[in-house]
Amino acid sequence: MNWGYVTLVTIVFSILLILAQRIAKRHQRMFYGFVVSMSILLMIRYEQQFENIIGYIIALFVSFIFWLLIGRYNPVGDEDNESIKVYGLDD
Repeated sequence: MNWGYVTLVTIVFSILLILAQRIAKRHQRMFYGFVVSMSILLMIRYEQQFENIIGYIIALFVSFIFWLLIGRYNPVGDEDNESIKVYGLDD
């Protein structure tokens, strides 16, 4: 088993899944589709399928831990401009 490859797949897909958690709700489905398509292409392209699966599982676990510790308490903000509060000298 190539642990360097597993580490690389884990890091890349962990970053992608954490980014998918932090983007706006209307773009999440498209980004999750991108992540799934990249994982399918990686499975087709390289013969190290067991290493890919191990990397995906670890990346899902890391993403879940991130959501559990940080994402639940800091939800993604809305995209409308009216929720942005700008403080100036008068406030």
